[in-house]
Amino acid sequence: MTRDCGILLLGQDDSIKGRARQVGVQVELGAGPDLCFEKTLIVAPGTRVPWHLLEAAWKLLDRWDAAVPLWQYTVTAETIGNPVDRDRTRAVIRDLRVLLHATELLFIRANEAGRALAEKWSEDVQDGGDPRLAFLRALYLVKPHLYVLPVSWLLPERSTSRGGARGAVPRHTQAAQRTLGQLTRVEISPGQFVKCHPGDESRVIDMLRRGRG
Repeated sequence: MTRDCGILLLGQDDSIKGRARQVGVQVELGAGPDLCFEKTLIVAPGTRVPWHLLEAAWKLLDRWDAAVPLWQYTVTAETIGNPVDRDRTRAVIRDLRVLLHATELLFIRANEAGRALAEKWSEDVQDGGDPRLAFLRALYLVKPHLYVLPVSWLLPERSTSRGGARGAVPRHTQAAQRTLGQLTRVEISPGQFVKCHPGDESRVIDMLRRGRG
């Protein structure tokens, strides 16, 4: 039986596990996108989880099959992967001039469409190639009700607790990094609040209203 909300961690990361304990979020360790919770956040090790936005994400999954941030606003599917992988993806989606998704921070609901998306993505990743292109193919074939989150949900990559190297911080995430300590509270219902970056209040309220609709 699936549990309510939790994280599936695709590799060892003591920092994520420790922070999850602090905020009361369950964590399971796995090698592939197995939906072990009713609402599962699939996280790659080394990812900076936006803990202050988890409540908003869980509410989105009341209505949507999945939610995932865009990866970068300047990179499209035609620029990543190898030629064989791109041709395989083009055969499914036809046009590679599309933005990619940050699959290292993927929220999925354990309903029929969510499970089909996870299974198809896992199947394509195991066949090799770029996981972002594999996700695009799964997305176009399964056609889940997907909520696309802004890039700001994906915070700068960090070193893992097992010595992973810190990647270069993309320019589009530097602004988010500078404002990490400047969060503001938004009242979503009487006595209930979530935190977000200054200027994102309307967007967060709109997301939650859609999730409840």
